[in-house]
Amino acid sequence: MNFYYTENECNKAIATITEEITKEHAENPEYKWGANDCACLLTRYDKALRGADNSNAEINFKYNNTREFLVKLKREGFTVEEYLEFCGYEIIKNKRPIVGDVAFQEGAMIATNKGWIGITEKHSGIIRAKQMMYLELNINIIARPIRS
Repeated sequence: MNFYYTENECNKAIATITEEITKEHAENPEYKWGANDCACLLTRYDKALRGADNSNAEINFKYNNTREFLVKLKREGFTVEEYLEFCGYEIIKNKRPIVGDVAFQEGAMIATNKGWIGITEKHSGIIRAKQMMYLELNINIIARPIRS
């Protein structure tokens, strides 16, 4: 039994959210915390990958910046790692990412064939956040979605 999603399944989910987010930003390029920030990128990716009914990735509180998000997440009883595990991700200790992995380094990113993608306050839509390295020693958390 395969415990992880295939690269093809991850690429399909990434393509879906990229198209949705790009369209939404073209219609309304304003950056809004809790609506189109990097945490929302993660929740949308999880729902595209697993299906909305099978996703635990939901953020039920409002926040105005990354620090406030982390504080409120802690009040909900989670560190970022614990939240990812709750959502069905395995923390990758060896720091070797593959397509479909998510990471937290001053915000959420998703690994693609072309590098890490993310959303920033200064940009409308999804951007290439950084090149993906074979070994990501400078990224705090890398997690891989487990098939549910």
